[in-house]
Amino acid sequence: MTEQQLTSSTTPRILGLTGGIGAGKSFVGQMLVQSGLPLMDSDAVARRAYTESDQVRQQVIALLGAEVYDSEGKPRYDEIARQVFAPSDEGKSLLHRLEQIIHPYVSERLKTWAMEQQAPEGWVVLESAILWQSGFYRLCDAVVVVTAPESVRVARVQERDGATREQVQARIDRQASYSFTALQQAHPELPLYQIHNDGVQDLEGQVAQLLSDLVAL
Repeated sequence: MTEQQLTSSTTPRILGLTGGIGAGKSFVGQMLVQSGLPLMDSDAVARRAYTESDQVRQQVIALLGAEVYDSEGKPRYDEIARQVFAPSDEGKSLLHRLEQIIHPYVSERLKTWAMEQQAPEGWVVLESAILWQSGFYRLCDAVVVVTAPESVRVARVQERDGATREQVQARIDRQASYSFTALQQAHPELPLYQIHNDGVQDLEGQVAQLLSDLVAL
């Protein structure tokens, strides 16, 4: 963006950034950061909630058991994931109840952060894997969805996490799935953009076009 394109608004607008596991939303997020947009990762905020909030800690222990924290009081994310991503109705129920603990905390942190930013480009980025089901999209002035074929996503997560194909597939199946067309139909009031991160199409060109589109909003 050029100097002439910078907005004079002191309150930045929020660009939601989302996509399924392995789609590459964090990679796209770093490209946006390099372009000058501040970014908050709601997933990172959620992870900090386990230690930053005594209320969250107590509720998590009541739900999942004291074993989800180690002897030093640090959360054992592997144990949390084992319980809430278990391939059973109980796992689904635990995940839903855990989200009801974490989401309100994260939402308040996100609102405060967004209001505090003095973004010269006029936009800040809210990265969230659960933008829709959490309701965080209601904080956004526009949303970009990063997509990739499922086979590509599975391979990426296997390489990144050292997980088996079955483990990755179970995590994908746990995530809510939304087609871009369905999102456009469900949210006609919200400007939506799509970035194809399939390793074939020009990613830099797509991000540049997105930034150009944001200037025009």
